[in-house]
Amino acid sequence: MGRNLGVEYKMRMSQELKDKIAESAKELNRSMNADIVARLEESFEQKSFESLENVPTEDLMKELAKRLDGFSVVAK
Repeated sequence: MGRNLGVEYKMRMSQELKDKIAESAKELNRSMNADIVARLEESFEQKSFESLENVPTEDLMKELAKRLDGFSVVAK
């Protein structure tokens, strides 16, 4: 993230959610705050599936790769 947003907002969350954010932040090598901000920003950037019929496949694949970055696969 790296940029100083300058606005502070206190929030409450369950311990379970905090633990999930902490783990995600650790895996992505960023602070919990940066992880929360990135997740919020992504939620506002999500595009509607209705407009995907005119999107090139390559662009869809890039978006999928971006969203899957940081997810790990656990073999059973």
